[in-house]
Amino acid sequence: MEQKETVYLNSQKVTAKKKTLHVTPFDDLCIIGISTHMKDYKMAWHLNESLRLDLKKLSGFRLTPNDPIEHSFYYFDEGENLNVFNLLKTQTEGQRIVLFQVPTDFLLIIRNPVPEKRLIDIIGITRKIPEVQHAYIIDIIKNKQLDPLLELIEFHEFNMIREQSSRKGPTRG
Repeated sequence: MEQKETVYLNSQKVTAKKKTLHVTPFDDLCIIGISTHMKDYKMAWHLNESLRLDLKKLSGFRLTPNDPIEHSFYYFDEGENLNVFNLLKTQTEGQRIVLFQVPTDFLLIIRNPVPEKRLIDIIGITRKIPEVQHAYIIDIIKNKQLDPLLELIEFHEFNMIREQSSRKGPTRG
């Protein structure tokens, strides 16, 4: 977006344009919406088998610290400079985290850039999983309601990883 500012140069009025840089906060994310009535553990198992992932269930995701409802949350990190996957169940006990035009029961969140061919393969393979009605890419820019949710998910993931590493204890050299 450009803003205009009036500047006087040698007693002449000049309109200068200010360039504003707009940064998409989650520009290295890809989100796949999945419609299915499958249980979370079954969905995670199918994704693990079909996509050769190793999604592991972590503590449930809550919208607020005092929220009594936990949404199933799975995590897998392929390694340094590769993708990180989260699987989040979007509806638990009738409470939906976020609404989309297409019924969406899970979000498969992929961090770090995904090559286009791999993304097409992931979506195609996900659609072939039994009981999956639909799998589609969610446009983060068009769905601004995702920004605060993605921040909460990232914070939850960070806390879960930190908690796991503190349980392992310090390493001795």
